[in-house]
Amino acid sequence: MMNRVVTVLLLVAAAIVAIPGTACACSCAPLKPTEQVGNASVVFTGTVLASRPAKGDFSVPTPPVVYTFRIDQVYKGQAQAEYHVTTNVDSAACGYNFEPGARYLVFASSRESGMIPTEPGLPLHTALCDGDARVRPGTGPLVAQDGFDGQPLPAALLTALGKPTAPAPTPTATTAPAGGAGGGGSSPSPWAYLGGAVVLGFLALAGWRLTTRRQTTTS
Repeated sequence: MMNRVVTVLLLVAAAIVAIPGTACACSCAPLKPTEQVGNASVVFTGTVLASRPAKGDFSVPTPPVVYTFRIDQVYKGQAQAEYHVTTNVDSAACGYNFEPGARYLVFASSRESGMIPTEPGLPLHTALCDGDARVRPGTGPLVAQDGFDGQPLPAALLTALGKPTAPAPTPTATTAPAGGAGGGGSSPSPWAYLGGAVVLGFLALAGWRLTTRRQTTTS
């Protein structure tokens, strides 16, 4: 009887090892919003601009993915125009699948993680259990109605996030008006004033000579 029990247990263990999806499934412990914010190095809302495989020598079959976000509000961390965040491709490895063009609330950490390898120079990473959530398109601070697919954002989450900071607008290059036209142009050259004085002097001299000639003729 004992031999049969041992045999069954061995078969079950072999089956578990043979099914990677079962053995490597991502399991998340529930976190409060305050814990999600506290664990993160950066918390922001932003729109996915692009994604690409991470660069580096990784000891995993599929390299992680680097997502580029255009930032509209920053709840924690430096308020900058863009952030690059790494996550695993497979959700079974706790990767989060961000859709291009969609807006998300992202909790990213810069602490080393044995679960998500990162590209050198891009330390931020996020996982399925960190609290990331898709939200409605927009650029303003989050409100309860910004939950995706009609689901309101919890009041506890909004309270934990606090007041955000918008990144500074990206400066754009401007072209100076040609020839100094407009109020912002350069001052006229001193030679322009000198030339004008010469012309006026010439006209005055010509007028004086003409007047003198007329007076001589009349006399």
